[in-house]
Amino acid sequence: MKENEKLLFKALCKFKNDFKDPSLIEFASPAVLGHLFFNRMQGIAYDTLKKNGFLGKVNREFRNSLGAAFDQNAKKNESFRQCVSMLSDLLSAVDCKVAMLKGAYLCNHYPDGYRTSNDVDLLVSPKDVTKIGNLLLGAGFKQGNIRNREFVPATRQEIIESKMMRGETVPYILEVGLPFMRFFEVDINFSLDYKNSDADILSDMLSKVCIKAEKDISIPTLCDEDFFIHLCAHLYKEATTLPWIEMRRDMTLYKYCDIYMLLSEMSDEKLDRIFERAYALGMEKICAYCILETMDLFDMNNKLAHDRATSALVGDTDFCLKVISPKDKKNLIYKTASATERFFMSSRADDLKEVNVNEKA
Repeated sequence: MKENEKLLFKALCKFKNDFKDPSLIEFASPAVLGHLFFNRMQGIAYDTLKKNGFLGKVNREFRNSLGAAFDQNAKKNESFRQCVSMLSDLLSAVDCKVAMLKGAYLCNHYPDGYRTSNDVDLLVSPKDVTKIGNLLLGAGFKQGNIRNREFVPATRQEIIESKMMRGETVPYILEVGLPFMRFFEVDINFSLDYKNSDADILSDMLSKVCIKAEKDISIPTLCDEDFFIHLCAHLYKEATTLPWIEMRRDMTLYKYCDIYMLLSEMSDEKLDRIFERAYALGMEKICAYCILETMDLFDMNNKLAHDRATSALVGDTDFCLKVISPKDKKNLIYKTASATERFFMSSRADDLKEVNVNEKA
């Protein structure tokens, strides 16, 4: 992409910011359109153009593609909202702590048409996995996967191996037949996959589960601090693990947009509470990573967030560049420091070099 195309792409994604340079509109190219769809930002881009009065100034195909995607997102959001409401009602009957993660809350918190999701991730204690699983099975869910848009039942071996090896169950899937959402998927997670004392952290987080109301739906989820920290941990794991980088699924921008939105809405007091909680959980570096990368990608100017994040990385200034290869237990590091520059690379894997654990970039 050319430099002005990159600037336009970013401007269309920064829905919390003013569109400061209307001259960028002339760079609404096929490359920009492709990047918006590839990064699941097409709905946001359409509404950014609409709110700023720029829809009539871009190419018809550019405008119509984004408009159709926005409409589809809005209809899919409504279908997803029905599913989340149904699941919330179902879970209200159980006597154990359950938290809906990520999209279940975020899709309802964003304006309609901005973010979509096909599934809901549940966080539960290991001792409650069977109870929640039986609840879903009793409601008509079946364990399996969607392949080529069709449901494929899981084998007994797959069900056992997923529980033993991945800290999550094989997805529970219900055919709902709603607009743009034929199947509704629920994943049960019973491991955070963060670090040592995982069980203690999980128990602590679940003890603080709360109910949030979004668009008339009551959603059981993590408290504000833990929700943000968990979101950061999920993003960090995917962005810094070599297989995700090789699949080009490491920096899909909608995941950073979640952090951008929440950070944009955050008071200084809430940010302080998040870092206080992150330090208590040993997650301060991961939060710092996500905040600094997001601030770079979305050109955010938040001095307190920047200062708290850089302070958390004192003594480990290369933390944001580190990548692991689980298969061969290799440590890698990016040669390019800028998150924005890495984002637009055709192959981020080519920017990595192998290092010893104690080596500096």
